[in-house]
Amino acid sequence: MSSQPNFNEHYKNLFDQLPPFMKKDAWLHLTTRKNNPLFEEQAKSIHSDIEELLTREVDRYFNKKNCQKIKIEANTFSDGSSTLSWLDGFEKQLEEHEYDALKSRLESEYNNCMHNSHLAELEKQYKSHISALDKANAIKDKEIGKLSSTISQLMNEKWDIKKTADSVCKDLEDIIFTKDLKIIALNDRVIFSNPSAGSDGTIEPNTFISFHDAEYWTRKREDAKSNLNIQKKYTF
Repeated sequence: MSSQPNFNEHYKNLFDQLPPFMKKDAWLHLTTRKNNPLFEEQAKSIHSDIEELLTREVDRYFNKKNCQKIKIEANTFSDGSSTLSWLDGFEKQLEEHEYDALKSRLESEYNNCMHNSHLAELEKQYKSHISALDKANAIKDKEIGKLSSTISQLMNEKWDIKKTADSVCKDLEDIIFTKDLKIIALNDRVIFSNPSAGSDGTIEPNTFISFHDAEYWTRKREDAKSNLNIQKKYTF
């Protein structure tokens, strides 16, 4: 970074009032100070810190210049000693005023730094919380994925079981139907070979000897659809 002052023309009225060494000191102060130093491009631009510093330096320069002038004039008079004493006190007051102003500015800069530090800490905490939430969400999504997979597997198993059960029921129905047909056929053969033996009243015959018998077995079939005991007792 250049150590030669290169202030913006906007401040020409101020820096033209300063001697070269004070211009250089002001430039170095702005670009090398510990707290918030300005980059060279910033120092070349229009900035509130620049105007504040140059104004303060101009005031300080002319105050000292006036003091020196008064000292010179005081030496030419007989009562110059009292004037010099007053002038020394005045210079001391100026120095104290400059010290107070500098102290106030430094305290302000310090407070700004502390504020920025607090903001940085808050931002760090915020990012930490966000990171923790992201991790928690990732774990939650993973668990949801596992749960969804388990539910899907259980649903598939349920359908497989239902399909198997339906198949078994169908096989059982076929077996029962075949058994019923054999029982009915056997019953018919018994009746045919020995009519006097009579028929089994729980077995539906292949042929009916009367309309009443046909109606009776039709009604039994309908009742059996909703009555398990009839299904167990009668063979259709």
